[in-house]
Amino acid sequence: MTVSEKRPVVLYDGQCPVCKREINLYQRIDRDGAVEWRDLHAPGALEGTGLSWEQAMKRFHCLDVDGRLRGGVDAFTLVWSYLPYWRWLAYIVRGLGLKRLLEPLYIQFAKRRYRRRCNPEHGCAGPPQ
Repeated sequence: MTVSEKRPVVLYDGQCPVCKREINLYQRIDRDGAVEWRDLHAPGALEGTGLSWEQAMKRFHCLDVDGRLRGGVDAFTLVWSYLPYWRWLAYIVRGLGLKRLLEPLYIQFAKRRYRRRCNPEHGCAGPPQ
């Protein structure tokens, strides 16, 4: 996957209700198309990322404008920095050094989401072929 037009690329689980609701909010305010949004369930979404399906489903990821993979709170702050109304939050989290404090909380959330989302009852189908 290449970074198109020097925009960050967000990889998200479009079948997760919580994830979808949050990404839909971000997409609505991204009126300038500053971010490229890729649903993990779309064919080829993971090409060139180096991520397996399981890795991508376990945590939020994005590629920055230089093609570097970011994950967790670091990925969120990157995305927020491109969105109107959210930039201030990225500056606060980064400026006050809160990423290190927030990352363990995000890890717990991500583990719980993965367990609930990818289990025998709900399934967690692999990427489309």
